Parts: sequence; C-alpha cells; structure tokens
Amino acid sequence: MRIFIPATSSDLSAEAIAPRIVHMLTPELERVIGTEEPEYLEAIAMNAAADDSLRLLSLDESAASCRVVIAADAPAAELSMPLQAAAPSQHTPSEHGDEDEELLPTARSLRVPLDWGAVESIHADGEEALADITLARGGDDDAFERVAEEDLMWYDLAERGLLARELDRR
Repeated sequence: MRIFIPATSSDLSAEAIAPRIVHMLTPELERVIGTEEPEYLEAIAMNAAADDSLRLLSLDESAASCRVVIAADAPAAELSMPLQAAAPSQHTPSEHGDEDEELLPTARSLRVPLDWGAVESIHADGEEALADITLARGGDDDAFERVAEEDLMWYDLAERGLLARELDRR
C-alpha cells in the first residue's frame, strides 16, 4: 500500500524509517471526500504528510527548515489504525490551534521500521520556501498556510544522500 511518511532532513540519514503516523488513501478518506479519482485522494494524503512534516520541524531543532515527505510501499500488516493519544501532533487543529479533534482520515500508524528499499520517492521543499518555513516553524499561522500551498520537489531514492547533504547546508 502506498504511504506518505512525514519526515525531516534528519530522517534521510537514518538506517531505516522509524515507526510513526503516516498518511494514505483510506476508506475513511474516500467516505469523507466522495468518489474522487485515486490520484486526487493520494494528493490529499501527501499534503497531510507535508503538513505533518512541518509540525515535526518544531520537535527537531537540528533538522533543516524543509518539509520532507517519503513515498513508500508498505504491507498492510505493518499498518494499523493509530491511537489518538500516541500522536497528538497528527490531530486536525481547531480554529484556536487546539489539537483536541480527531485524527485525519488519512492517518495510519506504521508499526515497524521501514527499509529504504520500500521507498519510491522523496519529496522536499525548494529553497524558495525557506523563509516561510522558518516563520511557520516559529508558529506563524499565515506562513504555515502559504507553505501548505507550495508543491514539493520530487527526488529519486538514489538522490537521498545528496539531498540530505544539500538540506544540511541550508
């Protein structure tokens, strides 16, 4: 199953991708959105992972100011419904920024480390997004909204090491 993994630049140097909340096309998403094309629903899941990547940056001060999403294929047996208490940053914030609402319909829990061989592609922000990401990382809601409108650049898995070094220089 195709999953979209919210990550930071720090994750690119890891031996494997650690378990965490991921996003994917789910039956819940199909019910909420309706009978849209699978590509459209996957784009929603990818955008949810990109938003969560930005939230992860506030927890990882050593990471470059750049959203990272890893697209991979994982067996269904390695995924489960997440527990809300296990991932408070994965909630849909209310208008006041509270994170007491339910998880997004795209959310699943990756229960085991994922080998890099399962990765199809890596997606990351270009340098032009750096200023807004830095502001959003500091809590600027307007910057967060601007960043959410930006598309991520596509990288092949073979470019992982190069991308990690490039992001570390930012």
